Amino acid sequence: GTSDPYVKFKLGGKEVFRSKTIHKNLNPVWEEKACILIDNPREPLYIKVFDYDFGLQDDFIGSAFLDLTSLELNRQTDVTLSLKDPHYPDHDLGSILLSVLLAPREEQREVTQSLRLSDLHRKSQLWRGIVSVTLIEGRELKAMDANGLSDPYVKFRLGHQKYKSKIVPKTLNPQWREQFDFHLYEERGGIIDITVWDRDAGKKDDFIG
Repeated sequence: GTSDPYVKFKLGGKEVFRSKTIHKNLNPVWEEKACILIDNPREPLYIKVFDYDFGLQDDFIGSAFLDLTSLELNRQTDVTLSLKDPHYPDHDLGSILLSVLLAPREEQREVTQSLRLSDLHRKSQLWRGIVSVTLIEGRELKAMDANGLSDPYVKFRLGHQKYKSKIVPKTLNPQWREQFDFHLYEERGGIIDITVWDRDAGKKDDFIG
């Protein structure tokens, strides 16, 4: 009864941004920012929402167009777009909420400075690719608890981006089946730090490897 939604943004048939996947949720909150360079504001921004399916083709949830010419320059505008399926135009497929700021190119630097400092490094550059990671399982992990088991979870880090998996209690062979995306930036290399931890309530988590 739920979906694992993510959003693709396209300009002129080319994908310019893809959101992270939010699992098991029909009211996802992304809170993601992207800075997209636009050559022709008369070209609408095409927004497609998908349901991520592990190992299968992702399901199309719905799509919408954002007419950029309807936006006022240098003014942050909140936009609600109804999702539609071209094959079933009468179906109500929910809506998507965006906050959009259209600014001339030379003012892009000022826009970037208004973002939170933690976002500064990664939002001031456009990313050039996506690393899509699927965490499947762990095998024969080290037992860190007195019961001969562990409560493992995994942390991933690529530059300033981080992802933490769910905790699988009392097992040395955890099954995660989680998918997430990292963005690749020009200056940052392609090294992902992966660390495995044992969750300990009330005290510091144990490092497994």
